[in-house]
Amino acid sequence: MSRYHTPAIIAEPACPSDAASISAMMQRSYGQLLAKDYTDDVLECALPMMTKAQPDLLATGTYFVVRNAKREVVGAGGWTDLSPTRGLGAFGEGHVRHVAVDPSALGQGVGRALMEEVFLSAQSFGISSLRCNSTLTAEPFYAALGFERLHEIDVTFAPDVHFPAVEMRKVLN
Repeated sequence: MSRYHTPAIIAEPACPSDAASISAMMQRSYGQLLAKDYTDDVLECALPMMTKAQPDLLATGTYFVVRNAKREVVGAGGWTDLSPTRGLGAFGEGHVRHVAVDPSALGQGVGRALMEEVFLSAQSFGISSLRCNSTLTAEPFYAALGFERLHEIDVTFAPDVHFPAVEMRKVLN
């Protein structure tokens, strides 16, 4: 059972069998929401790599899903002590990983419930700060959760596939 929940929103650990549902939700989310901040050519190259659930994350116990009343995945995300580039972070530092909310669930507290679970989980492992590589679209969401903007970055998905993003950091209480 999740440590953070409201009557309608519960974040729970993801499992490998959630991969197809998470991928489908990410395709809807990223495909629709990122279009206002990214050009078609950037999305054409990046979306195929961004919208696939990552089996290694689903097996960590630190990656979570939020389901609606029909048990459909409407949000997913988590954290690891490995950066997205696979390097270990500084001692006590974790990295927010592969967060998305279904467009149909925006504004309903799904993202906040998901991130509250991420914060609690990270703290239980002794993590004192989290970094994230935010999309341009999600930067205001992370800022509202207390993340500070560090600098703009390009996330490299493959040779010649560079995705503009913002590196952010939050100190956990």
